[in-house]
Amino acid sequence: MSKYLIVNADDYNSDRERDQGIIHAAKQGIVTSTTVISSLPWQDSALADLGEIFKNRAGIHLNLTKGLPLTKGLRSVVDGQGFFLGKKAVWRRALCCCLNPNEIEDEFSAQIRKLQEAGISPDHMDGNNHIHVFPVIMEIAARVGRDFGISKIRLPLESFYSCREFLKKGLLKKLFIGILSLRAKQVFSRYGFSFTDYFAGIKYPCVARVESIREFLKNLREGTTELMCHPGLVSPAGNPFSNMEREQELAALTHPSVLKDIKEFKINLISYNNL
Repeated sequence: MSKYLIVNADDYNSDRERDQGIIHAAKQGIVTSTTVISSLPWQDSALADLGEIFKNRAGIHLNLTKGLPLTKGLRSVVDGQGFFLGKKAVWRRALCCCLNPNEIEDEFSAQIRKLQEAGISPDHMDGNNHIHVFPVIMEIAARVGRDFGISKIRLPLESFYSCREFLKKGLLKKLFIGILSLRAKQVFSRYGFSFTDYFAGIKYPCVARVESIREFLKNLREGTTELMCHPGLVSPAGNPFSNMEREQELAALTHPSVLKDIKEFKINLISYNNL
């Protein structure tokens, strides 16, 4: 077997700085794919750049935790002002099965439809804050995706690459998302979805560090792997996620030594379209 790597940049259309970083990482680095938050208003030139650079290599980043929904009248996933609840609140409601399945199905359908109407046919799907692997939501995401003709999906079941990871910060999150993904794997398989053999990027490698990415590439397994990343620029508007770490990721993903390692280790860069 050969080594195949999808490098997917999440959160396209979050803000102008994130879009610029993702586009640059695709032009000058190893990013091969992106997922779009279509429920947010389109950033300046975002749609044009997306179509030009990624064409058929963009997916839908299903969203229940950021901004306003596209669907009117939602109750179980919004606050008193109509904005989506934050990550922790949605996670809690999902785990307690306190979300309205019909609302989620309508909103996911609206988000995919909006991306299609913009001229982008999503080649895969995943979830902002991994919401697509949570109870109830995983089944709805699979059903909606199938109905829209999407057959590829992220399975964020991150492997452990060394014993050192058990000593690092973020172990509980990695285990938590991994446990949810084990159940989601069964659901996604039942609906006929394809996903990569391996997944990385929650806690390993540290995408903001060149040395960590190079170690990851050196030890990449045969088969297909998705590396999740979040390149971008610092936001002058004060978006807390568009911070210096985004620029560090961008620098690492475009670093000459990383590009060299891709060739040296005979890694085939692909997108979800190639699965």
